Amino acid sequence: MPDLEIRQVVVALYQEKGSRYRFRGERHAGLWEIFCLDRGKAFVRVGTRRFRARPGDCFLYAPGAFHQHQATQGHAPHYYTIAFTARGAGCLKELCGRAWSLPGPARALLPRIVAEAGQDPGAATLRRALLAQFLVEWLRAARGNEASKPAPPRETYHENTARRAVARALEYLSENLKGRLSLEAAARAAGVSPPYLRELARAQLGHSLREELKRRRVALARHLLSHGTGNVKEIAAAVGYENVSAFTRAFRAVEGLSPRAYARTVAARGPTPLPEWYGRPQREKAGNSES
Repeated sequence: MPDLEIRQVVVALYQEKGSRYRFRGERHAGLWEIFCLDRGKAFVRVGTRRFRARPGDCFLYAPGAFHQHQATQGHAPHYYTIAFTARGAGCLKELCGRAWSLPGPARALLPRIVAEAGQDPGAATLRRALLAQFLVEWLRAARGNEASKPAPPRETYHENTARRAVARALEYLSENLKGRLSLEAAARAAGVSPPYLRELARAQLGHSLREELKRRRVALARHLLSHGTGNVKEIAAAVGYENVSAFTRAFRAVEGLSPRAYARTVAARGPTPLPEWYGRPQREKAGNSES
């Protein structure tokens, strides 16, 4: 590791924020910045990555990196912020873009760095030395056996809410395969507005809910075809299509061949299991119909 020299500690603060705290974000040209959560919880964004920080989590922002943070779930975050310039800081890049849970002795240096803020003789020199020690211990912990593994990105409250909303909408689809898709009804089941559900579905699934309904109907049809459960007309009705033509168009769009052609393939003689998303009551009903 090349020599690391702290040239200047520009900011060294311990900040106590309220439960509604929200920092819109910024980036610093030429400055490195440490964010270490001491108490409470916080959402942290580093570039395009988002984390749910817990006490003890430390982040290092490289010069020019966008970063923001805010309180979460009514928890007031208390944290250390240290901004600095350094020579030979290329080695620090391996610490960026992650959440690190550092050993207690390393974190204990942070309050000492903040405390050396006065005009006492040698305060600036000691502050630079303490910061250099903290960073070196962080690097060694990251590379050695005593290192805490980098914490993976933690789902934010918004991401968790969005994922749950789409999951509820998909559950609604699975329970209403035979009916017409109503975006409004799916949105009510998901607990969000129809436009927002449309946006969430495309972001998480890569396609619309209507397309997902078609794929789920075809997946169930594959299962029924592979078990010889009725003819094509009966299977079309069983998965929610009013006529064979509409069913065939949908099946061909997903599988690339007609239902009758699929029934003659090796895959259809598998037999194809029920889709994982198919609910227990539906499984039991389907099982009874096959017996």
